[in-house]
Amino acid sequence: MKNLITYIVILIGFQIATAQEFIQNDSYTITQAIQNKGEEYPPYTIQLMKAGEVDEKITAFVLEDTELLEGIFISTLENPGLEGVEEIIKVEVEYLACCAHVEARYFILTETNDCIALPMLENVYCEIGAADEQYIFPNQEYGIQGNILRTEKKYTSEAIVKYVSLQQSFAWNDNQDTTPETIVSSFNE
Repeated sequence: MKNLITYIVILIGFQIATAQEFIQNDSYTITQAIQNKGEEYPPYTIQLMKAGEVDEKITAFVLEDTELLEGIFISTLENPGLEGVEEIIKVEVEYLACCAHVEARYFILTETNDCIALPMLENVYCEIGAADEQYIFPNQEYGIQGNILRTEKKYTSEAIVKYVSLQQSFAWNDNQDTTPETIVSSFNE
């Protein structure tokens, strides 16, 4: 029994020690194209691409509401622990008014150069200790082997994680039929 407890403690400690987080870097960049220049706050088409490689567009999306747009931030998670996945790119679009409104878009880049967009998550930050929705991948703290987790994290007033609640789970490569459609439909059920 004592050996079993020691083994569990070591296993948990190893998972926490190897946990990764998203890191802001300049590996990727965006371009913004105004769609209708006649409007006061026109929609923007945002293109995500590898930095320095103008012809290598990864994906694009449209920002409809640009009036309170504050900034767009890119971070990456290398080696997320999913079979056939090179990295995850997170693009956060921040709007500021009386509260901060953040749209988080996650893009899975596979080893075959496919880009799979997970459903967008929206978070509003008005007070300290608020909760936010996030995707958690296997090599991150609270991650589960072979799964993408949609979670809600609640924070204390000191910005320390108070608890994490599971909203949804998707088994990656469970039946070898992992396509953008199967992933998105699983999260939208």
